[in-house]
Amino acid sequence: MRDILNPRILGVRLSMLLHLYRVRLRSHLAQELLAGSGIAVGVALVFGVLITNTSLTGSAGALIHQVVGSARLELAARSPAGFEERLAEAAGRLPGVTASAAVLRENVSVIGPKGREPVQMLGVTGGIIELGSLATKNFGAGGFRFTGGLILPASLAGAIGVEPGARITLLAAGAAHRVKVGAVLSGSTFGALASSPVAITLLPVAQRLAGRPGRVTQVLVEPRPGAGRLVEAELRQLAAGRLDVAPADNELRLLNEAVKPNSQSTELFSAISVMVGFLLALSAMLLTVPERRRFVADLRMQGYERRQVLLLLGFQAIALGVVASLAGLVLGDALSKAFFHRVPTYLATAFPIGTQQVVHAKTALVAFACGVLATALASLIPILDLRGRRAVDAVFRESGGRGEIVSRRATVSLGLAGAASIVVVSALVLLAPAMTIVGGVVLALTTLCLMPAMFAAVARALPWLGERVRSSSLLVAVSELRATSMRSVVLAGIAGLAVYGSIAIGGARGDLTRGIDRAIKQYFGTAELWVAPAGDIFNANGFRADRTAAKIAGVSGVASVRSYQGSLLDVGARRLWIRARPPGDRTMIEPSQLVHGDLTQTTRLLRHEGWAAISSGFADERHLRVGDSFSLPTPSGAVRLGVAAITTNSGWPPGTITINSDDYRRYWQTSDPSALEVDLAGGVSVAAGRRAVQAALGDRSGLSVLTRGERVAEAQASAHQGLETLQEISTLLLIAAALAVASALSAAVWQRRARLASLKIQGYDSGQLWRALLLESSITIVIGCAVGAAVGIFGHALAGRWLKLTTGFPAPFAVAPAQVVLTLALVTGIALAVIALPGLAAARVSARLSLQE
Repeated sequence: MRDILNPRILGVRLSMLLHLYRVRLRSHLAQELLAGSGIAVGVALVFGVLITNTSLTGSAGALIHQVVGSARLELAARSPAGFEERLAEAAGRLPGVTASAAVLRENVSVIGPKGREPVQMLGVTGGIIELGSLATKNFGAGGFRFTGGLILPASLAGAIGVEPGARITLLAAGAAHRVKVGAVLSGSTFGALASSPVAITLLPVAQRLAGRPGRVTQVLVEPRPGAGRLVEAELRQLAAGRLDVAPADNELRLLNEAVKPNSQSTELFSAISVMVGFLLALSAMLLTVPERRRFVADLRMQGYERRQVLLLLGFQAIALGVVASLAGLVLGDALSKAFFHRVPTYLATAFPIGTQQVVHAKTALVAFACGVLATALASLIPILDLRGRRAVDAVFRESGGRGEIVSRRATVSLGLAGAASIVVVSALVLLAPAMTIVGGVVLALTTLCLMPAMFAAVARALPWLGERVRSSSLLVAVSELRATSMRSVVLAGIAGLAVYGSIAIGGARGDLTRGIDRAIKQYFGTAELWVAPAGDIFNANGFRADRTAAKIAGVSGVASVRSYQGSLLDVGARRLWIRARPPGDRTMIEPSQLVHGDLTQTTRLLRHEGWAAISSGFADERHLRVGDSFSLPTPSGAVRLGVAAITTNSGWPPGTITINSDDYRRYWQTSDPSALEVDLAGGVSVAAGRRAVQAALGDRSGLSVLTRGERVAEAQASAHQGLETLQEISTLLLIAAALAVASALSAAVWQRRARLASLKIQGYDSGQLWRALLLESSITIVIGCAVGAAVGIFGHALAGRWLKLTTGFPAPFAVAPAQVVLTLALVTGIALAVIALPGLAAARVSARLSLQE
C-alpha cells in the first residue's frame, strides 16, 4: 500500500494511467455518464432534503438575532394584551441596564394589489438603535428613518405588490386601517430581515393600529458587563410573577421546540431519503461492475501489476465521484429552491420565520461524501479479482454477457438476512420508539436483501408461463430472466428503494393529514358561523368586541352568540396553544383527540372552574396523569389546574391546553374574544345567516364571517401546507428514482447489443426484440416495486406509530391502496416511457456486431 502512495511511483505512472482512463472514457462514455447521472441524482436528493431541515430554524435564528441585537435579557408579556408601558420605562432605568427598547408585537394582515399576507407587526422605540438590532447600522443617519408609516421587507412588499409611498390596508384587532408604506428593506442590505414576514413601525403607531394604547409586549434589555445576574433579579422583581424574564433570544428556543415534532418527522423521512439517495448512487455504480471487472482482467492480461490497477481504479472512482457529486449539489440546490422553500403558515402566525435559504457547509459536505463514498464502495468489487489465487481471466469464464449471476447460496443468505432484519427492526422499534429512524434505514437495506429471493421465485415461474403462452418476445424475456443476475437485481433494487421510500413517507403523511383533518372538523364543529380576525387560523388573536356580540345576537335568525377566547402562552420551552371554550359549547374537546380520560367526565370537569385538558407532550414532560394538578403561569400569576384529560397536540406541535372561557377571563384578565361562535335559528340557511351577520358588522372589515365548512377548509389548507414538505420529499424521491431506473435500464439495454445481435442471427427481428426488452424491463420493475411496496407498508406502520408516540400528532394508521397502486404505476410508467426509444435503437442493432465481440 505504501508503494501505491509513493510520490515517485505516482509521478512515473500518472501519464500512463491518465491515458488509460481517457481510452476508457472514449469507449465506455455511456456507462460513465450512467454512473455519474445516478450518483448525481442520489446526491441531489440527499442535499435537497438536508437543506429543508436546516433552513427553517436557520432563517428564523438570523432574524431573531438581528432583532435583539446586543440585548441579553427580555421582559415578556404572557398574553397578546401586553403590559403597561411604564414597566418598560422602569426596566430601562434599572441600575445595571446599559440600554433597553420597548416592543409591541401584534399579529396582523396586510393587503395590497396582489393579495393578503399574515405578518407580525413590530412597534419599536428609538432604543432599538442603541441595541444595534433590526440591522440598525443601516437605519438612522444616512439610512432609513422611522416616519410613522410601515417599513416592509422586500419579500413581503413584492408578495402584495407595493412600493415605498403606496398605501395598504392593515387588519389588526378586528379593525381595518389604511397605512402608508414608509420604506422597503432590500435583501442585500438587511439580510434575513428583508425576507421575513414582519412589518416595522414606531411604537405609538403600532399601539394605535393594534388598539392597545400605552401597552407593550416585550422589553429588550442589555445589562452592563458583569451585571447580568443583578439585572435578571431586578427584572423578576419588576415582573412580580406576572411577566416572563428570559434570555433575549428565547424566541429561538421556543421555535426549536415548536418545530421539533415536525423536524423529527421530517428527520425520519429525510433519513430514509438520504439512505435511498445513497443506495441509488451505489446501485448506479454497481451496474457498471461487470464491465469494470472485464476492464481489470484486460489490464492484468496485458501485464499491469496489481498496484497499477488499484491506482487506476481509485483514480476513476475519485474522479467520477467528485464530478458527479458536484453536479448533484447544484441539482439539489435547485430542487430545494423549487420545492422546499415555503414556510408553513401555521408557524408563521406564531413566529417571525423568513424564507431565506440557509445552506451550511456541513450539509453540502455530507451530501458530497455520500456520492463519493457510494462510488468508492462500488469500485471495491473489481478489486476482489486481484486476489492472489484468482486467475486473471476468471471473469471471462463466468456468465458471458448476461451479467454476474447471484448464486443460490447468496440468494438464500440475503433472503434470510432480510427476513431476520424485519423481525429485529420490529422488536427494536416496539421496545425503543426512538430507534425508528435507524429502523427506517435498515428497512431500505432489507428491500435490497429480499430482491434476489423474489427474482429467484419469479424465475422459477417464468418457464411455466413461457410454455403456455405462445410469444417470441416472452421466450426471449424468459431466457434472459431465468437466472438471477446482479444487473437485474440492481435494477429492481433501484425501483424497490423508490417505492419503499415513497410509500413509507407518503403513507405516514396521509395518516397525519387524516388525523389533523378530523381534529379540525371537530374543533370547528361547535358553531355554524365563526366571526374572527381575518387569517387567524388558531383563534389566538384577541380583538376589541365592543358591542359586536350584541349586534350579532340581535340579527334576525341568530339563535345564540358565544365568545371563544384563546392565545399562545410561553411555558418553559413550549409556546402552548391555550384554547378557552365557552362552557355552553356542545363539546369541550375533540373526541377523536382524546388519549387518556373519559369524554363525558372530561366535558363535565372542563365546564367547571380549575380544570384543563393537556396534550400528551406537555403531560409526558411533566409526568402528569389524569387527576393530577399542575402550575400554569398566566398574566395574573401562577394558577393551579387539575388534569381532566390528556389529548393529542391537535396539530399544533408544542401542544395545547384547553380550559373554559370563564377561567380564561379570570386568569388572563381580559374579556376580549378571539372569535365569536354563532348558531342560527331553525329554518335559517347558513348562507342567509352569514349575509345577515356580515351586514350587521358593517364596514368593520377586519373581521371575517365564515361558515363552519369555510373555517374548516381554511385551517386544513394551512395544516396541509405544513405537511407539503413530506409530500414533496415523497414525490421527488419517486420521480428521481424512476428516472434513475430508466437511465439504468437504458444503459443496461445498450450494453447488451452484442447479445441482441446474436439473437438476430437466430432469426428474431427488431420488433420482437424491442417488445422482449420492454417485457423484460417491466417484469424487473414490477418485481422491485412489489418488494418495495411490501416493505414500504411495513415502514409506514412503524413511522405512523412513532409519530403518535414521539411527536404527539394525531396519526391513525391506514393503508391507502390507491396510493400504493399509483406509486407502482408512476415508477413503471416513467421508466418504460424513458427506455422505449433507447430500447428500440438497441433492438435495431446489426447482426454483424455479434461477430465482432
